[in-house]
Formats: sequence, C-alpha cells, structure tokens
Amino acid sequence: MDPSLNHFSRDYRAARNGLVAAAGEAAGWSHQAHRHPLPGLDGEPIFVDTFWRGPAEASRVLVITAGTHGVEGFCGSALQSQFVADAPSLPDDTAVLMIHAVNPYGYSHIRRVNEDNVDINRNFVDFGDGPPENTAYREVEPLLNPAELPDGRIKAIMGDLMKLNETMGFLQFFKAVSGGQYEFSRGVQFGGSEPAWSRRTVETIWNTMLAKAGIIVQFDVHTGLGPNAVGTLMMAADPEEPHHALAQAWFGDMMVTPRPQTREETILGGYLNGGLERTMSEAWVIPMTLEYGTEPPEAVLAAMIEENWLVHHGDIESPRGQAIKARLREVFLPADDEWRRAILARGRQVFSDALTKLATLERRLDKPQ
Repeated sequence: MDPSLNHFSRDYRAARNGLVAAAGEAAGWSHQAHRHPLPGLDGEPIFVDTFWRGPAEASRVLVITAGTHGVEGFCGSALQSQFVADAPSLPDDTAVLMIHAVNPYGYSHIRRVNEDNVDINRNFVDFGDGPPENTAYREVEPLLNPAELPDGRIKAIMGDLMKLNETMGFLQFFKAVSGGQYEFSRGVQFGGSEPAWSRRTVETIWNTMLAKAGIIVQFDVHTGLGPNAVGTLMMAADPEEPHHALAQAWFGDMMVTPRPQTREETILGGYLNGGLERTMSEAWVIPMTLEYGTEPPEAVLAAMIEENWLVHHGDIESPRGQAIKARLREVFLPADDEWRRAILARGRQVFSDALTKLATLERRLDKPQ
C-alpha cells in the first residue's frame, strides 16, 4: 500500500489522534484544543484543534482549515497530516495556522452540518437585522426535505429537481439548492438563526492567534463540487480587489464569484472565508477555497437529501440508515486510491506555492500593495 494514503483516516477520532501525535513528534508545532459541548459518535469528547508553526509574531500567516462541512473534513485532515509530514521550510516572518475540524460534531457523526443542523459555511452572516430571506428555497423545500422517503423516491425527487433546473434558470436554482436558507431548521443548507458554536470558536481563534498578522492567505478545504479528483481554487472577489488578480497570477485559472451587493444576495454567502475577512479587517486577507470534485452534483445532492431525511425522520442504526451514512461519506471521500493520490499531490502543490508567494508580499499600513 502507498504509505502516503495513511494520511486519510477511517474516522474523526483516528484523524484527530493521528494529527495531534504527528504534530507533537515534529519540530516546531504548538497545539491547542477547544472542546465541543457535545460528545462525538463514539461518546468521547470532540474538539476544534489548532496547530501553529513559525514565529508567534509573524506578519505573514498561511491558514489551512478543514472540516467546515463536517464529513468533508477527511480530505482536509489528510492534507494537514501531509503538511506536517512534509515539514516544508517557512520563509522569514512567516507562520502556518492549521485549524482541524471546524465542525467536529458533523465530522464525527458523518454529517455536513453541525449539532443543530446548521451549515457552518452559511452561518457567517450578520444576524443583527434578522436572518436573510431565501424565497427560492421555499419553492423546493418539499423536495429537499421530504417527510417520507420510501425506497426509490429519491430518484423521482432528483428528476423533479432537474426539471426545475431547466425552468428556474441557473442563478435561481443555485439559490434554491445551494444558497443559505434561514427559515427551515430541518432543511438543507440551513444557515441558523445565530452564530453557531463553531463560528464563535473559530472567530476567537482568529482574534487570538492572528492578531499580529498583516497578511493572511487562507485555504478552506472542501469536497463534493467540481470535476472528479480536480482541486479547484475558488474565491469571492470583485474585479478591482488586489487579491483577485494576485491569486490568479499565483495559481492560474480560478473560480471567482463577485461579492454579494445586497442583503438578498447574502444567501450566496455566509462563508467561513468571508467571516475571516470581516473578523481580521485590519489585515490583508487573501481568502480561498480548495474544492475537490468527487461525483456528479446530482449524486452529491441526492446523498445530502437522503442523509437529512434519515436524521430527522429515519432510523440511523437500521441497515438502510447505515447505508445512507456510508453513501454520504463516499460522495465526500471516495475510496478510490487514485483519487486520494491526486488530492494529496494537488494540496502539496498549492500549499507550497502559497508559502513561496506569501513571502514576496509586503503590506503598507493604509492598504495592500
């Protein structure tokens, strides 16, 4: 067996224990643990863990986060484990912060969402004026969140959704099935009604550990979207923003989406990367998502619908329940060894390039340059 594949773990507990042990044995890493109020699937405590390497007052920091969407943490954790093993040299005045299991409950319990069914990557919105409204989601809520799901029903649901995709238009359909919604607490893509525990914890970590940083390059690792085994870099940026052209010069073609301009458009936001930008507003933040494709989008969505139904209406311990959980894991972490090798290779390339380029940046006090 290829020893590099050992970076992929069988469950949250093995991933966490392995990373804590590896960082403890390697030179230069410091570790802190933030305990979640609920236990993991095995009944044991779960944590958001931070790992820091480099000068405590470094002005340049590379940030790598994993597990924002719980079950997607397997991939990000593997990349973090590989990074520790590779022990790359850090440029002067540069540090690395890895945050493992942003959503430890979802990671441990094989869910994308947290203990309250909240999608953490839709939770970073301003709740001060009430939650954003997603009218597009209301139209498809009965399909995305069925109360009953007999065998074979998911195929019919997906057929109905694909028909709506043709009639609603791309943007409206995307808002409906992928944009955050803040009304149906048992529905998919539920962004919550207040900042979740994971959000509050991560914001505390940022404020504490990145207080000295002037330039932050962020990668939030996800799976389930895009061409199979391809690691696509994504960011939200308007054309005139310095990091828009900068990141493309560093990495080539990226998927760049404009920033929301109205409150209605925030249903296409609420992302962790945006939360980092707002929290560390005095720093120059270059926020990116590293998204690895797995299966076609309709297969991923079907697995999400089935698992959401299972948690709210089904029997998780039944044979069907266990099959649904296994299917959710598979669409976000394929068992294929070639897929996993490609993921590791792309991650090594991206993080190495980011460290090299980060060392070339300077930041004035008034604005980035």
